[in-house]
Amino acid sequence: LLATHCAPCHGVEQQKSGLRLDHISSILAGGETGPALVPGDPGNSRLIEAIRYENVDLQMPPRGKLPDEAIATLEQWVADGAPWPDEPVPSAVAPA
Repeated sequence: LLATHCAPCHGVEQQKSGLRLDHISSILAGGETGPALVPGDPGNSRLIEAIRYENVDLQMPPRGKLPDEAIATLEQWVADGAPWPDEPVPSAVAPA
């Protein structure tokens, strides 16, 4: 979900608001407004606030709300502690 819906604006190539969502270390570090999530606490996670579209000043993705099923999946992931595989932070690939 994050790779498909968030990484184009918050990934290796682009980090709107200083936020990367392509690795857990970047997600926890957050962007200009602080950490994107609090593991185990969806109610205090800005990522969840943004995808719920409850705050008119913070709605992501900006071109339309995710399906309820996708939102529930991300809420559960955060509630479960935001598990992430042990992998290195992705780096930008130099053009060939």
